[in-house]
Amino acid sequence: MSTLVKAGEAARILGVSKATLYAYVSRGRVGRSTAADGRTSLFALDELEALAARGRRSEPVPRPTIDVQITSAITVLDESGVSIRGHDLGELVVDGQFEDVAELLWTGEWSPGTTWPAAHRGDLARVSAMADSALAPIPRLAVAAHVLDAAHPGDDAPTAARRLLAVAPGMCGSRRTRGRYAHRLAAAWRTDPNPELVHAVDLALCLLADHELATSTLAVRVAASVRASPYGAIAAGLATVDGALHGSASREAHRFLEECSADGPAVVVARSRDGRRRAPGFGHPIYRGLDPRFASLLAAVRHLDTTGERMAIVDDAIATVGQAMPQQPNIDLALGALTWVADLDTDVPIFAVARIAGWAAHYAEELDERPVRYRGLARNP
Repeated sequence: MSTLVKAGEAARILGVSKATLYAYVSRGRVGRSTAADGRTSLFALDELEALAARGRRSEPVPRPTIDVQITSAITVLDESGVSIRGHDLGELVVDGQFEDVAELLWTGEWSPGTTWPAAHRGDLARVSAMADSALAPIPRLAVAAHVLDAAHPGDDAPTAARRLLAVAPGMCGSRRTRGRYAHRLAAAWRTDPNPELVHAVDLALCLLADHELATSTLAVRVAASVRASPYGAIAAGLATVDGALHGSASREAHRFLEECSADGPAVVVARSRDGRRRAPGFGHPIYRGLDPRFASLLAAVRHLDTTGERMAIVDDAIATVGQAMPQQPNIDLALGALTWVADLDTDVPIFAVARIAGWAAHYAEELDERPVRYRGLARNP
């Protein structure tokens, strides 16, 4: 019987990050079993050593890689779920709200019922004066970050995040400056949002607050490593999360559902398959099966559809992709379904606003690490 090792040791043997290890699992390159606790991932040592040996034989010359290994105590991912500061995220969202999850990320303490103060009028006035209303929401948030940086140059990361989050609803058009955060934000898109929309937005914020070393989080940590200000580092995260392959992926999922509504899921999925494109909102480099964040958010979205017509299309699209690809839906599809079913714009920045919480935690943690310095590998022209 082969010796079994945990994910950290498996990644070390292969010389890759945990994210890459789970990508290998999803592609069938590495087998994975589960420990008796039902959560811990285990890997066969002999299989890992064989794969590592094959890699050494077939790749004698080092190749460029984006695998990055960073020690972190903030968020842990595996196929069973997401844990933040040792707390299962699926359990946190039962009793908590976004404010509670954010404070847990920053302080390590779980205290449901957190209340944030109202947005400071001076801060709102400053960012409103400088952020061009013609800009899309995420660039406006980046401008707001720089404006607040100039006004509050000594803020630490949690304070910077609280200030930026306080003005974010106003940057999106909300006139609510106090009360439950999800209500403030949802009021940017509905003057008097109903409880179902507020709940769905709050759940999305909680589920998206952090996801280990996503690309935008790495950008924030690189900025922190060279001692950019917390606001500047968050602005770096905002620039990165605005990319189509990251935080904007839910926009493509929203448009995918629009196309499914117009042409039928079978036609739209066939176009993706024939073009050898992944269906937007499906598949994930870490999760071999279903994204553990998906089901709870989609359940909340289901309550937004009073007629059931749009959710029927969502369900049909999921089933059609599953039969044709097959690929499992991820959080981007659930978020795209939220904006589509609720008839919101595709560019509502729920993902970016949520991730500000996680970025601040990673910024603070990175300050205790050695400065980052990447090296290039020479390549013949």
